Amino acid sequence: MAITTSKTAGDADCTRETGDYHPLEVIPMFRRYRPGIVRDVIYTFIWSAVLGIVFWLMAMTVSPRSRTLEYFVWNQIVAQSVGYSIHALFELGGLLRIDAWVRRSGWFAKTFYYSFVSTAGLLLGFGIVSLVLDPSMFINWLRNPGMLATMTAGSIFISIVLSVVLYLRERRASAEAQLEREKARTERIEREAVLANLRALQAQIEPHFLFNTLANVTSLIDPDPAKARRMLESFIRFLRASLGATRLESTTLGAERELIASYLEVLQVRMEGRLRYLVDVPPDLASFALPSLLLQPLVENAIRHGLEPKVEGGEVTMRARREGGKVVVEICDSGVGFAPTTRGGVGLTNLRERLRLLFGDAASLEISDAPGAGSRVSVSLPA
Repeated sequence: MAITTSKTAGDADCTRETGDYHPLEVIPMFRRYRPGIVRDVIYTFIWSAVLGIVFWLMAMTVSPRSRTLEYFVWNQIVAQSVGYSIHALFELGGLLRIDAWVRRSGWFAKTFYYSFVSTAGLLLGFGIVSLVLDPSMFINWLRNPGMLATMTAGSIFISIVLSVVLYLRERRASAEAQLEREKARTERIEREAVLANLRALQAQIEPHFLFNTLANVTSLIDPDPAKARRMLESFIRFLRASLGATRLESTTLGAERELIASYLEVLQVRMEGRLRYLVDVPPDLASFALPSLLLQPLVENAIRHGLEPKVEGGEVTMRARREGGKVVVEICDSGVGFAPTTRGGVGLTNLRERLRLLFGDAASLEISDAPGAGSRVSVSLPA
């Protein structure tokens, strides 16, 4: 018999959302199949067959005449009728939302509900069998003390079993919910730790970048004031965007475009023509949300490890595009490239871990050789 339950705010930890569960699910091997009408009908057949054996054993203690194959088959027919009657009553209770009210009403209401459904289902099951075979049979059963004792004992037995199943079910669901809460808490702590590492890394990079830039501005004030002014203006735009990004957990591709363009403009002045850059973000992707401090470390890596070691310098590009259900951002440089086995240092490791915690398998970060020379880092995010 399937016990229909609907998840509500009060009993969310104890039931499946708008789903059914069957008493047989208390046994692990029966939980491997997804709930459904066909599955529940088969489970009720198995459940009723077991109850038929129990009824038969109970009857043998009352009447020695029941120790025959014919009586065993008869008990199986009655048990299937009783089992599917109880199944139908629980389905009706689910449709009328009676079970949802019962589950919020405490153990007394639950015990009464299961006892009532079990007794009503047992009487209905016996009544259906007698109606099909012989209508007078049901009256004779009610006049037979031994049969009444069997029916009463069967009703009590079914009620106890269902109450135990409910208790085990709720205890297991509560343990699973607690495990999910702990898992979510652990992932949140890991995510915060990775973000803290990224911000610490950013804090280490920015002073170095700050002092170098100011030193360059100072050295340019006398020989080339226009270039010094341009560098300082770009640096102010970068600082404004960068400080805003460190205070937010998410940003947009448009904001990242401005941040990275300001950063590269400062470096272009510093590197005196050794750096060329292109930042290409289509207008329809400018509002696409992504985690903050995600792309800038990749551009910094391209400059520091790709272009700075190269005497003649080179070009770095950042391009964004939509690819199916993903948004892909590629950062390419024409520098010295990565070693064949490179997966990146602390910065890239932190970014990979952060993507895993935020998006699971839906996001990825890949390193490959760029066409011609240099390296390419591709970040794929769910759209």
